[in-house]
Amino acid sequence: MKKRSGTFKNTSIFFLSLLMILLCSCSRSKPESIIIGNDFYYWESTAESNIGDVMKNLQNFKKLEDKTEHNLMKIFGKDRHYIWLKADFKIPPQFKNQPLGLVIPHLRFAEQLWCNNTFISQYGSFPPHEQSTLFKAHFFSFPVDILNQEGTNTVLIKVFIQGDSGISSHAFILPTRFAYPAFERINFNHAKIYMLLFGIMFFTFILYLALYSNLKAFKEFREFALLNLFTSFFLFYFFATEIPFYTTGLIPHLQFAKFTLCIPGYVIIYLSTLFAVDYYGTKTPKLLEILRISILTVQVLPTLFAVSYDFLIKVSPFMMSLAALQVAGGIYELFVNLYNPKTRAKALQFLIGFLPFLSGIFVDISVRVMDSTGSYPYFTIFGWQGTIVIFIVMLSVRFSNLYRSNENLTNHLQEEVDVRTHDLQNANTTLSVLNERLEKDKKHSEIDLEMAALVQKNFFPNPDKHFKGWEISVCYSPQSKVSGDFYDYYSYNDILNGLSLFDVSGHGLSASLVTMLSKNIISRVFQTGFRRKEPVNKILTKINNMILSEKGDIENYMTGILCRFDEAAGSNKCKVELGNAGHPYPLKYSAEDNEIYELKGNDGKKHYGAIGMKGITVSFAQSDFVMNKNDILVLYTDGITEAANIKYEQFGIDRIKHLIKQNHEKSSGEIVKIIMNALFDFTQQKPLEDDITIIIAKRTDLNDFVAEAEHEDDEDELIEELSEIQE
Repeated sequence: MKKRSGTFKNTSIFFLSLLMILLCSCSRSKPESIIIGNDFYYWESTAESNIGDVMKNLQNFKKLEDKTEHNLMKIFGKDRHYIWLKADFKIPPQFKNQPLGLVIPHLRFAEQLWCNNTFISQYGSFPPHEQSTLFKAHFFSFPVDILNQEGTNTVLIKVFIQGDSGISSHAFILPTRFAYPAFERINFNHAKIYMLLFGIMFFTFILYLALYSNLKAFKEFREFALLNLFTSFFLFYFFATEIPFYTTGLIPHLQFAKFTLCIPGYVIIYLSTLFAVDYYGTKTPKLLEILRISILTVQVLPTLFAVSYDFLIKVSPFMMSLAALQVAGGIYELFVNLYNPKTRAKALQFLIGFLPFLSGIFVDISVRVMDSTGSYPYFTIFGWQGTIVIFIVMLSVRFSNLYRSNENLTNHLQEEVDVRTHDLQNANTTLSVLNERLEKDKKHSEIDLEMAALVQKNFFPNPDKHFKGWEISVCYSPQSKVSGDFYDYYSYNDILNGLSLFDVSGHGLSASLVTMLSKNIISRVFQTGFRRKEPVNKILTKINNMILSEKGDIENYMTGILCRFDEAAGSNKCKVELGNAGHPYPLKYSAEDNEIYELKGNDGKKHYGAIGMKGITVSFAQSDFVMNKNDILVLYTDGITEAANIKYEQFGIDRIKHLIKQNHEKSSGEIVKIIMNALFDFTQQKPLEDDITIIIAKRTDLNDFVAEAEHEDDEDELIEELSEIQE
């Protein structure tokens, strides 16, 4: 068993090593190169230190024994430090008298290099405007004239370190003509190759964004497009050293790291979970959705407002733990959908799509465990590109299947359309005949409605009427052509015996027919009750009983006011009995008190019920009072008080009270106009939602009465108007 295990291990190492050689052209030196990566010494100094300080402290240099990728971080930690590195080399005979090149596969954060006390070059920038060398390989050219051909040559490197800093143990020296191509090869694997991946990701983003703009039902296209966009931002960090605007320091490294490495990384994980949900065609539980958004917010906001790179380094473990929590949520949903038979196939497809990414993680871990001194590209990123390619294929297949399905459906629909078109052509002939009939019926209905409105209008008495001791004006405004409101006067020889106002429930033709029926009943019962001197509430009860008997199954009911007047001989005083059948309370303006009172009944009884409601016991209110000269009685329907403006505020009774009190000296007709103008100003031309009727009855001097001329031709005018409508 142990032998098999050893064989498997050796085989795994062989194949992984071969994979590294083929994919990334590892930076192993040729046999003839000068290896200096194993001979570095280090000394911690200060930002102000120089070559002179180094010469004074040569005895303080220590051998750099750690050969791993992040060896400097392991020694000094992630905080800021300045150190000097020293390496000595002798030139072999085959390299003498020619320029040499030093290749360092990786060295972070920033450095300045001297050879034999001659400054050669610098990569990155030191504080206060620090700029990292990121993943770029380093090349330094040593001219012939500074090299000691026979003796020892010394390389000194001043390094600013923070975060995951380190120097490669595979640094080597070759003649420039060999060193520079080796540098280019290593730099391509470490940085430039990501430029190609960036282009692929950005193109994919544009493609799928265009597809989503035309296919909004495919939400996975939107998430996939955004995934590629933020992956592009993330990749930018790996090849930024090849772009002039980064190397010139136009963008501070802190801001650059925030918007390329940190925030895009968090968003990629979040978008991956959204993409998964849309790909499965399921919905995320509300609690999990809130958790994901909360995690992303906690990651992004501190990063966005970070004031130093040190802060980003210190919070990175916490941010990674949150990212792991985000991934755990995605894995949980994957297993849920794998367990669900309806979504299992899509969940398996999604898992297969992520295999290259998972393989990349495995390779990264494996090569770094087996060779911690090497400097390799991140295979996880290449695996992610493989995952993107697989999903491009999967989404394309899904779109292609849908397209074919729609094409077949379209062809089938075309056949159906042809059949239905033929049927519709036959049906259209029949419909045109029916439409003509409907139009004729509609016109006849409109004519009938106009005739009904005209008859109803002429069925009511003159809205402006004077009696002995009374000046009466009425505003009657139907919500449609016909109304459910109606009023009437009851008089004899210019003496006003009674006045009524009723409001039938509902609107339109049915309500108007009830008004025609009820008006005659009310007039007949009142006249009889008046002669018998019956109380007005008793008259209302008789009216209720008779209407219930006459209207049959008609469901409309009505509220109303019925007034009875008894003139005192030779006096301007008039006794009034006012009965109320569930109607809004009338108003009385007293000229003597200059006050307005609501007439709620003073008979000491409980009041309930309306007219025409089957099975309902009624008890109608009665108010007894006296009207003196210049007193005003106001009757109205709820259409005026409940009329609303565009803010849904009602006109209300208080506005009516205020207007009457303010204009009590004016005539009844003027008061009506003032109230209606105020109503129309208040509603701002908003259409009426109910019929409106208001009656102003003002008490005047008996001696001021002048009889009005009789209109004997009213009936002839009505007949003439009806004839015009029929024509």
